[in-house]
Amino acid sequence: MSLNTINESIEKLGLTAVQKILSEEVIITEKIDTYRILFERVGDTINFYKKDNTPIDLVSRTLTDIYEDSITELSILIENANVPENMRFGLYYTPNERPLRIPYMNIPKYILTDITCKNGAKPECLDYDMVTEWAGNLCIGMPPIIFKGKLSQDQISKLIAYDNKTFMDDYEDTATNFSHILTGTINSPYSKQDIIEGIIIKSKDKLFQVISYEFDILNEAYEHITVPRDFYDLTLMSVINFLNEYSLALPSNVNKETAYISIINDIFNKYCAKNNLNESIELKYLTPRQYGYAGELNKKFINNKETLTILSKGKIYEGLYKVILSSFRKNKKPYGLLNESMIEKFNTYVYLINTAINNFDIEPEILNEADEPEVSVDLNKEMDKEKENDNVVVDAINRREYTDVDNMRVISSIQVAFEPKARDITKGKTKCAIYLTTYRPFSNAQMENINKIIDKWNVPVIIAAISNKYKMIGTDFILSDELVKSQMSAICNFNKETVPFNIMLDSWNLKEIFEYCRPDYEPIVIITDIDKKSDLMLQLYFEEEMMGHRINVDKDFNIGELDNTDRLMALRSIEDSDASSFNTLVPQAIKNFYYNIIEEYKIWVPNKR
Repeated sequence: MSLNTINESIEKLGLTAVQKILSEEVIITEKIDTYRILFERVGDTINFYKKDNTPIDLVSRTLTDIYEDSITELSILIENANVPENMRFGLYYTPNERPLRIPYMNIPKYILTDITCKNGAKPECLDYDMVTEWAGNLCIGMPPIIFKGKLSQDQISKLIAYDNKTFMDDYEDTATNFSHILTGTINSPYSKQDIIEGIIIKSKDKLFQVISYEFDILNEAYEHITVPRDFYDLTLMSVINFLNEYSLALPSNVNKETAYISIINDIFNKYCAKNNLNESIELKYLTPRQYGYAGELNKKFINNKETLTILSKGKIYEGLYKVILSSFRKNKKPYGLLNESMIEKFNTYVYLINTAINNFDIEPEILNEADEPEVSVDLNKEMDKEKENDNVVVDAINRREYTDVDNMRVISSIQVAFEPKARDITKGKTKCAIYLTTYRPFSNAQMENINKIIDKWNVPVIIAAISNKYKMIGTDFILSDELVKSQMSAICNFNKETVPFNIMLDSWNLKEIFEYCRPDYEPIVIITDIDKKSDLMLQLYFEEEMMGHRINVDKDFNIGELDNTDRLMALRSIEDSDASSFNTLVPQAIKNFYYNIIEEYKIWVPNKR
């Protein structure tokens, strides 16, 4: 069940009521765009659950190794903390720096968010003081609290304005990046990131959420990522047809989960022996729609030697194994190329596998989940049906009348699946850092930022600027491109070993930066001015996540920002025609540009609006 936003609550309760609720003592926590895992002690066993409270069973752990570290590490922490029964702990779990859509560099791997106690029929949630105390006992991250107390009327007004999207109109001189708004209005985000998912506001028993504009844009972009699933459907149809001639191997395992995996191993082995799998197909065409880090196939629980040998042949075999392992756990409904006749047959095999392992009593039930209706199947009638044609495309057409659009879609999807993989983009020879900043003029603080970058990454720094030729004259003083280029050249001449060259860009374009640098240089970090990082981050998501690594950045590539603390004082020295102050605020390489900048400033002043 999703939380209501402030605006949705105003529509239901009215503005006055919501303002009153927000005027009480509140706790504001940051929403972290990562995985969620829960655990609970039951007797001598620690049970682990997904975010929807379904158990993390053996099959789930085999499909992805994403849970393995958490199960191992948390089990030790739980044992040392002597966790009692009837308490379910909820955590944010961040297995790597980019778990889903937003990357995080400095947050704990585990963050305790909530604890629910089972006292009688109605579960009770512990308050944040108790949650914080338990986080200390478990030696994991504290709840992501960014504010605790009473909000001022100005803070409440700004939160309401932001959530109903009137913030930019009401506070036009204020930063519009939600992370910066929080920092200037309430407190800095828990994650210290420029892009955050949003916040949750708790006031007594009421909960509200505010989602950032940046995350909305990012999430919408991810939602539009589409990989044709026709090849996935055709593969599953091929497996279903193969099962017409397959004799179910009865397992001799001790529980349902291992028995299920044993049957899947046998189906996988015999299917691969009969069918040639095209190893050039990209894995994404056998992978359900997803984003972020999804982990790898966990071979820890696969004990069949023949299965392991086949899996070692390539990732595409792991993809096929996942398709089979995940598919036959429960009944399906018609979807895509899987029409009613095909699904009826598929559900028959689900029934047969379920029947074969029913003698093993262990919870949770794997196959017929509570939210999926069981399908009544006449097994004798189903098994007596005529064997189907081996050609799965012809087989599907025989059972369903496709339109021309359907057929064209299937053909194009298969063509895409079999297209050769794109060549790896050649990276630059020498690693470097990019310092993308403004020059009004270039100050001592900016020179110090270059030295900081060199100290941290130990690479040469390429300085960059955005061309002003497309900008209209406005309220801010803008130097000509020629004068900006001259400043950059001077900095390079004075610092030849550490600042090898400079770039003048047409716009804030990440792809253009890499094209300028390669093949001689390979950026491993881009540092820019305060409030500019989020734009480049969104571009990075688009290029690397949605466009299939179109830039192909280094795996440790980063984007950061540093403040130009001398910016206002340097600009003031230009406004006041104060050569003495100017010379104390800029490096030696820039001092000769004082009169040139003053001349451009005098020309600009009469045109100022």
